[in-house]
Amino acid sequence: MQYWPLFFTGIVEAGILTWLCVKFFPQWGLLDYPERYGIKRSRLPYPGGLIFLFLTFAYFLLCQPSMSFLLGAILALGAVSLFDDRCPLPIWIRSLVHIGVALFVFYNGIAIEFIGNPFSGMGESFDLTQIPYLSLILTVLWIIIIQNALNWFDGIQGLSVGISGIGFLALGIFGLVRQEVSWEQGLPEFLETSFYLSGICLGAFLFFLRGRILLGDTGSQVLGFLLAVMSIFAGTKIATTLLVLGLPILDSIFVVFRRIFLEKKSPFEGDKKHLHHNLAHRAGEMQATMLLVLISALLASIGIFLVGMVKIISLIVVAIFIFGLDWWALGLKEGKREKN
Repeated sequence: MQYWPLFFTGIVEAGILTWLCVKFFPQWGLLDYPERYGIKRSRLPYPGGLIFLFLTFAYFLLCQPSMSFLLGAILALGAVSLFDDRCPLPIWIRSLVHIGVALFVFYNGIAIEFIGNPFSGMGESFDLTQIPYLSLILTVLWIIIIQNALNWFDGIQGLSVGISGIGFLALGIFGLVRQEVSWEQGLPEFLETSFYLSGICLGAFLFFLRGRILLGDTGSQVLGFLLAVMSIFAGTKIATTLLVLGLPILDSIFVVFRRIFLEKKSPFEGDKKHLHHNLAHRAGEMQATMLLVLISALLASIGIFLVGMVKIISLIVVAIFIFGLDWWALGLKEGKREKN
């Protein structure tokens, strides 16, 4: 099958390029700033997001000319994120760029016009074009939310890269096995891109998992943007992406709720009480990353292969498990803090 060779090509390219970045970034002064966050360790190669920025740019330019219009959006988002990685920007500047990039995508024809019913196996969908501006609003919100949910989840080594790899792979497999999308125009290009993007994420994953290099906003924002855009190519994949990114999205909801209603502070005031932080404090970063990536793979499998009431029950069980895991890890973390 033509798609799997692209997947393995991505793995090899990303593995080689990441190894080169780990080797040469320190010589070029591309290192992180642990002192900004009160962390005492040596500086690490950063931002690793340049790997994905370069590979996706080259791929769209050379292999997918029909999707090359995305290059402008990727470059704009990558440039602002790169600057923010080196010298933090005000939130309003970043927000304006995110909105502008989402509007650019919409007015170039990538829009949420239909949303498939995730609990139906018959390809049913809801037509959003009947309500004025609803497609525009949902498209812009979708891209911004997915970008930032993945960015918020980039708190421990390898997590955003691993979840992104699972996400792109899930979209590709969905396109292969679900008959309701087999008729879609542009499906081969979508599948080629999904499998390649999954390959470059998984090819670089071990370097990020082992803490050899850090991702930065340059990577999390670009990967989140690409996940959001790829899912829009067919509305039936919106639900699949929601499930794949269920962890970052649920974590974002939980964190905002906690900050506003329990801690009485701004939801934009950062802390280290996200699910991944709590688990990493309990079990270590590598173990926490692997557990959360496996849960994302489970959610993706539910989205691809289950339908109807079985899917609903499965999702409820997994959601309860995730919230319970978060409360458990947070309780252990706070208990240790009080003892100290």
